[in-house]
Amino acid sequence: MMTSPPDDQAANAPPSAAPLAPIVANHPHGELIRQFVEHWGVMARAWGINASMGELFALLYVTGTDWSAEELRDTLQVSRGNVSMNLRELIAWGVVHKVHRQGERREFYRAEEDVWTLFRRILGERKRRELDPTLAVLDRAVAQVPDDEPNRDQRRRLVELQQFFALMNTLATRLITLNADDLRDLGQIFGDEASKS
Repeated sequence: MMTSPPDDQAANAPPSAAPLAPIVANHPHGELIRQFVEHWGVMARAWGINASMGELFALLYVTGTDWSAEELRDTLQVSRGNVSMNLRELIAWGVVHKVHRQGERREFYRAEEDVWTLFRRILGERKRRELDPTLAVLDRAVAQVPDDEPNRDQRRRLVELQQFFALMNTLATRLITLNADDLRDLGQIFGDEASKS
């Protein structure tokens, strides 16, 4: 699946680098792949997502190739159940797809490559898991605090937070419903503005 590198590739890794599974260690860009995957695992934890889920997606995305579950398991050195559970979750998010090869009994997996499609799907899932429940809690809290003098300051703080999250929800909803071409156009507009500053 991956091409062979110079024989001294693994020896060129920094001394502090974690051991690489052979399929990555023998890749010409093995160290880059290791760092990319490691970073996504750290970021996944920071976002409250399973680290293995972030690492699986990162490995599929950065290599741009199809992987079997066994190859993913061996490369990331995690259990079969871990790979299976996280692949199901990534497929549910819409950021990984099953790939069938003629004559192969095994299933293969590939990351979604279009960054704007990824953005919409990840944003939609995070909105559903984080933004929507937070907004529901704020709506209930505002409804329960009377709009009278003893409660005015507390209510004001809650209303301001509610309005902020409602604005974020509206923005997220609009971004999710844009198609990839519209998002690319939006990205170009912001890119043009950034280049002027």
